[in-house]
Amino acid sequence: MRIFQNPVLKKLVSKCTSYKISICQASLRQMSVLILLILFLSSFMIDNIQAASLDAEPDTLTVQKVMLNGNESGYVCDQTSAEIIMDEILDEAATRFNMEIADGNVLSFEETSISREDLSTKDVLEGSFRKYAKILVNAYTIFADDVSIGTLKSEEEAQQILNNVKSQYLSDEEVLEDAQFQEDVKVLETPVNLTQVQTMEEVEAELEKKQEAFEEYTIQGDDNFWSISQDYKIKMDDLVKMNEDKDPKKLREGMVIRLSYPKSILNVVTKELTKYEEQIPYETFTEKDDSMYTNESKVIREGQEGKKVIEANIIRVNGVEKDREITSEVVVLEPVNKIIARGTKKEVTAASIARGYGKFKTPTSGRITSRFGKRTHPITRRWTMHSGLDIANSKGTAIYAAESGTISATGWQGGYGKRIEIDHGAGITTLYAHLSSIKVSSGDSVSRGDLIGYMGSTGNSTGPHLHFEVRIDGVARNPQKYLN
Repeated sequence: MRIFQNPVLKKLVSKCTSYKISICQASLRQMSVLILLILFLSSFMIDNIQAASLDAEPDTLTVQKVMLNGNESGYVCDQTSAEIIMDEILDEAATRFNMEIADGNVLSFEETSISREDLSTKDVLEGSFRKYAKILVNAYTIFADDVSIGTLKSEEEAQQILNNVKSQYLSDEEVLEDAQFQEDVKVLETPVNLTQVQTMEEVEAELEKKQEAFEEYTIQGDDNFWSISQDYKIKMDDLVKMNEDKDPKKLREGMVIRLSYPKSILNVVTKELTKYEEQIPYETFTEKDDSMYTNESKVIREGQEGKKVIEANIIRVNGVEKDREITSEVVVLEPVNKIIARGTKKEVTAASIARGYGKFKTPTSGRITSRFGKRTHPITRRWTMHSGLDIANSKGTAIYAAESGTISATGWQGGYGKRIEIDHGAGITTLYAHLSSIKVSSGDSVSRGDLIGYMGSTGNSTGPHLHFEVRIDGVARNPQKYLN
């Protein structure tokens, strides 16, 4: 051992050996010297053992290597010290941003050996953490059909944005049953960089923007550009521009055209309960009347619309009605149906009159004073042919067209006085003579029963009466055969 190589110790041991001291034979003095020697040797050995212990202390330490988000950040004797430093950095960021900090950092440890001088100080470890740490804030993102449309500081702000969008389409007059977004809308907590957090004003500005949605439409029935533009809320000019290869006047069923209408990023679907009145249209019924011709009709009873009170749920998208669900209808006034009588007698035409079975309307009211045929003329007193039918009444009695036709002649004509002639076609004409006044002109079209003049006593006449003639191909015929 190294202690016995000491020169002083070596000399003492040699002397003890040369004296050959025996514990049993030693005197008191010798025993005292031996005890002192032992004490001295013990003290000397302890000092040398301590020195040897110091000389053997190792140069390396077993520590924890710190990794932050996969980056080597330093060495610590225990994990707790590193976790405390990381918490302090995150707390500092939360205070500075006034927001909750997302727990998005991965702090891991690995046992390793390093030299004493490589052990990290607090300042070194904190510097590494600041360099590699992800300072993310817990924001709230609005998603519509899984597409992000805005990120806000708090969930309250996000919900306020959505409420503001809905409120644009809510009416105080209707009872709101439901208001939902057409899209699948969610508000989710999202860890983001602080620079990604938007203000409410920024998000609302984005929501006001429109995005075009294109689709095709197949023409059906009597569709036209105007009706399609109304159905899809598209400007007529825009629809024409989008389909420049199509002629709006030549649309046909099955033709495909392009549509485009504005669609918001968020679309609000509302369901409102409303109450309103609606007219009930009356129906028109026809009754047969064999006393009139087929071209004649008359109203027996006028129709009157009814009234009903309706409750309905109106479905609107962004305030535009898309559907209506009727929940109840209460009739408060029944409609009164209109009744029309229509004649069944065969219609009078010029051709039917010519064939002998058509009937003219009697042109005026009064009594017959002279019929068709031979008679004594009331003025000349001669036996002559009377070519018409005389109907007497007071002056000013209305005269009507016996059938539809065209006025072929009016004015004064010899003994007829003031007269009117109507051409009914097929060679048939009628004549109205001795009138006090005429209400039509040559070339006018008249219908059966139209007022054409007034009774008088002009020309060769003994009193107010109408001289009425029916002529077929210019030959006078007995009018009574052609009157009702």
